[in-house]
Amino acid sequence: MSSKKTILESVLLKELIAIRTDTLWRMLFLFQHGQLPDINEEGATGKLDNKGAIFIPGGLIYQDVDEKQISYEPFGTLNQGDFREKIRACMKYDNATLMFPDGLANSINLDSGFFTRAARRIYTLKAAAFKRKRKIGRKIPIDIDSNDIIRSHCPSYIDPPYGARTRISTCVSIGLTDPHMYFAYCKAEFNLSRQGLKTFAAKLDTAQEVFKSADGTVLYSPYVVVCHDTRYKENSLTGLIRILGIGKFGEFSTFSFEMVDNRLAGEMKRKKIDYGKEHIFAEFDSITVLGVLRTYKPTNPGKRSLKYRLDLVSHEKDVDIDLDRIAGRAHERYKI
Repeated sequence: MSSKKTILESVLLKELIAIRTDTLWRMLFLFQHGQLPDINEEGATGKLDNKGAIFIPGGLIYQDVDEKQISYEPFGTLNQGDFREKIRACMKYDNATLMFPDGLANSINLDSGFFTRAARRIYTLKAAAFKRKRKIGRKIPIDIDSNDIIRSHCPSYIDPPYGARTRISTCVSIGLTDPHMYFAYCKAEFNLSRQGLKTFAAKLDTAQEVFKSADGTVLYSPYVVVCHDTRYKENSLTGLIRILGIGKFGEFSTFSFEMVDNRLAGEMKRKKIDYGKEHIFAEFDSITVLGVLRTYKPTNPGKRSLKYRLDLVSHEKDVDIDLDRIAGRAHERYKI
């Protein structure tokens, strides 16, 4: 499995966690007044992440929902500060943000049906390819459903029916998990010319690379990052962040802000992990909130791995954010 450092090293993830730290203070304020959104309700967001977001390596996407080529204005050389500003701006738009080495395309409406079909067919054919018996037999194999694929990329507390953001982000990530199968599917679907195939193949390869600034800082990694606007768990305070495409099928990570309660304490005890001051993102009215990263092991379509690694995130060492500064601005923003 990918290490905590590898998963969180990008400026993209650090900025998203900083934005969600601002949201955390709004959620704590609502919790104090008995107005926290239900675990399955939308709205576990703040003013900086109200739209939610999906960040996708742009090379995975051949065209938008209207079958138009993706266009964007190149931004040239970026430093860390410039990139953070662009990420914050992208959080104000619906739909997906596509990330390229030389630019960003935001508010891109993608064809959910295309990626759902791609995921279903790819893994149905892969399952058939590994059959060793020559005879089909009386028991006709059932095709792999998109819900099977999504189930394998969600923690156990997220149940169907799955929302549009969950569905499209999961199915898009197959381009990172199985790039050769995805390329073969796109080749047949789009009927590209030889030159078009070469161009698309080059973009797919670029989508699997880490993108760094001139000074070597990792701006984004080859992951699909989903900012949900739902808590999903009782002790979780802000929307969940899912990180997809980090390895084999079924391997993904989640980041959440969670209150230290009996359940989380018991989980940390089982994993032989303890927290310190560096892991506390907020303390408010006897509530202690930790940043929690869980990374789930690979599995098969339709299965959900119960094996995962638990990491506590340090606000200073892992994501390098100024908690006092964020808290001060959040108190002003939300009138706390």
